[in-house]
Amino acid sequence: MNYETLIKTVRGTVTTQMNPEYDSVRQDLIWNGRKPYRYPEIIIKAKDAADVQAAVKFAASTGRRVSPRGGGHQFSGIALQDCVVIDLSEMNALEIDVEAKTARAQPTVTNGKLAAALGDVGLAFPTGHCTSVQLSGYLLGGGFGWNAGEWGIACHNVIGVQVVLADGSLVEASETENPDIFWAVRGAGPEFFGVVTEYRIRVFDLPRAIRTSVWTYAIEEIDAVESWISRTMPIMPRNVEFTAMMSSAPEPLAGVASKTVTGIATIFADTEEEAAATLALIADGAPEGALDVQLGLDTPFEVLYLIVGQSYPEGHRYAVDTNWSADPSGLLTRLANAVKEAPSPRSYAIGVVLPPMDGRAMPDGAFSMAGPAFSSTYAIWTDEDADAANFDWLRDTSAAIAPISLGHYVGEADLDVGGKLERCYAPEALARLRALQRKYDPRGMFKRRIAAAPMLRMIG
Repeated sequence: MNYETLIKTVRGTVTTQMNPEYDSVRQDLIWNGRKPYRYPEIIIKAKDAADVQAAVKFAASTGRRVSPRGGGHQFSGIALQDCVVIDLSEMNALEIDVEAKTARAQPTVTNGKLAAALGDVGLAFPTGHCTSVQLSGYLLGGGFGWNAGEWGIACHNVIGVQVVLADGSLVEASETENPDIFWAVRGAGPEFFGVVTEYRIRVFDLPRAIRTSVWTYAIEEIDAVESWISRTMPIMPRNVEFTAMMSSAPEPLAGVASKTVTGIATIFADTEEEAAATLALIADGAPEGALDVQLGLDTPFEVLYLIVGQSYPEGHRYAVDTNWSADPSGLLTRLANAVKEAPSPRSYAIGVVLPPMDGRAMPDGAFSMAGPAFSSTYAIWTDEDADAANFDWLRDTSAAIAPISLGHYVGEADLDVGGKLERCYAPEALARLRALQRKYDPRGMFKRRIAAAPMLRMIG
């Protein structure tokens, strides 16, 4: 297929470096205010799976690489490549089967759209914590979302997919049909060897009493907070999410503390009585001396998203890294010490201790790296001149956590650091994934270039 045939075939738009709108289209591919120095040869905004097939066949026939772009929310900007970029942003249809408790979603349905549509019919899914993130990258990378302790990692609730492979064929994959592709699609992230054009997912009954309690302390109380969370989670039901957030003090408390640690306990309960009893048990162990306490807040998904959204201001520059740890002891202290020294007041870190697995085995899939404790460190700033200082801070923080780190979550890992991508998978899973790449993508059409150093300057 040549370029002229491509133009005639696709229903969507085709943009090249010769188009006057190219730079704005290129920049819009990445949500982060920090844009990589990479320039796609062609950007194809697909209308449907047939457009994706045409784009892949064109790339195959002309010896080009392909980079699918869902929402451009991966903080490293990995979707922006010097090749054919397939922009899936207009493929966002959603269908819900209430009786079967399943849904069909195209790749750029957002977490917020899915949660709202399911909530309207009394259903739910472990959607991601950021409302504007699209399912494409979220599910491919695993999906560590709301109520993951009870509902599981999001990709493990994928029951089928449609995928365009490197030869341009459109195939179905599930546990019984193309099971090796299905294994890979559940967690391969940027290492996946195709373009997912539709997900079929299992959904759940919407909890009727989602309640949250919040305790905020001066960050110097981190040892007491860490001890509280560590001894509380082993006795909690799996529908409890308990997070410690270390940040600059929120506005009402800025006069009494510079940095704070906030314990946020959310229960996804079926009854008010269950919610109240569980949150009371958590409150019984709370350290003395809280600067602010809010108990039993009514927090349906739309409120949870409103709260979290305040931590992700649009137009800012972001760099992020994650770590799984076998032991929460010391994890929160390391994060708190780092946040105290953050060069930007917007930067923060979170630590999560998961409830016990109770003998549950992780389902088989490419998602294979997890642990009892999880952390994310977010460098957030506005001035390009501060890029180096913020990257140094982020990577110094990861270096401090390294002695207790098992590996990383690919959805928010600092992939520009050499060797980090490989530590997002168990060794045996990575070996299997590499073998499947050789089988389904022998020319490496979907191989993405990862920078050896951050690409910092914003073009335009």
